[in-house]
Amino acid sequence: MTKFSRRNALLWLGGSGLGTAIVAGTQKEVVAQGNTNKNVTLLNPPTLYNAPQNGYSHIAITPPRTRTVYISGQFGSDLQGNVISNDYEEQLVRAFQNLRFALNAAGARPQDVVKTTVLIVNHTQEKLIPLGREIGNLWGNKPPANTLIPVPRLALDEMLFEIDAYAVIPESGNNGWY
Repeated sequence: MTKFSRRNALLWLGGSGLGTAIVAGTQKEVVAQGNTNKNVTLLNPPTLYNAPQNGYSHIAITPPRTRTVYISGQFGSDLQGNVISNDYEEQLVRAFQNLRFALNAAGARPQDVVKTTVLIVNHTQEKLIPLGREIGNLWGNKPPANTLIPVPRLALDEMLFEIDAYAVIPESGNNGWY
């Protein structure tokens, strides 16, 4: 992604309720999109706009006999919990790297993630560009459900970005999932 139009930026924020006003004008343009992998079904029904083009899916359905993994907000930190930089993009890239580390530690893969929440300090439309790139790097064109919340600050003064995640992985002995 190189640039979001104002319309796409508002659609991308649809998880926070801002997209509601423009859904009616885009419903007929959308084709049903569903992605089924072994752990989750991602749905983007034709009655809602095409959310994957903006980095998330509308609905994530988890299968039976799975364990849920809740990953706390990951931010641009080093191993000592220090913020690595005052730069938004550097923090964002490290937060996604830390999210990958957390998923791996839990025995989950990126495609096991069903929902994320993104918090951005002093959010602007331009901040969606590196965010969209990192989402694409991790999930390609099959992103999980997501809510983006603009915030005035996070837990530490230097923090500019945070992402948490919910993932589902099959229970032990649940043959046939992988």
